[in-house]
Amino acid sequence: MEQGSVITGDLIGSTRLAPEATSIAMSALGEAAATLSRLTGTDARFTRFRGDGWQVYLPGRSHVLRAALLLMAHLRASGSGLTTRLSVGVGPITSLGTQDLSDAAGPAFTLSGRALDKMPPQPPHFAYSDPHDLGSWRQAVLNLALWQARAWTPEQAQAAAMTLTPPAFGPRPSDETLAKTLGISRQAFQSRIKGSGVACLTRALMAFESGADPAEI
Repeated sequence: MEQGSVITGDLIGSTRLAPEATSIAMSALGEAAATLSRLTGTDARFTRFRGDGWQVYLPGRSHVLRAALLLMAHLRASGSGLTTRLSVGVGPITSLGTQDLSDAAGPAFTLSGRALDKMPPQPPHFAYSDPHDLGSWRQAVLNLALWQARAWTPEQAQAAAMTLTPPAFGPRPSDETLAKTLGISRQAFQSRIKGSGVACLTRALMAFESGADPAEI
């Protein structure tokens, strides 16, 4: 069986807002999943369930941190006013399902779903489950990074999403180019990035994506 990662989540407080807010939030998460599909070269198979629940698939575990941050960034930037619980399960994948992940199976799915179900109501609303990586730095780094992401303003989240998305071809666009996309000055864009703290996550992302210990990066 192939090894993979499953991220399962559900929106917090969606019943207190108009249904349109949930629709906006789910569309934003779907956009993030599409970015993840391009990033990994594998369909993330974004699946919505039980109204405000959602799930995505990633091959391996190297992209877990970037994926979680992109999902949070797109959600915060959407202006829906909603945030999400988020549970990562890493392990074997038996089946990715037929049409989507609704009938997928495997230990990674079980780990992700159970951790979400057992998650306490108080923050932080994040979990990382990997039987072969117990007590690792990944859990700590993921929790810290997502805690920071929860504090992003929509404007910071929008800039963070653009910075966290690797270019499809060639080098990363300059800050000036990205700023023009948003219709703001380079200085304003850099201010948003600085406020988001994304630059400080570089070594953590490199560690996740290389599989190395952070001290070796």
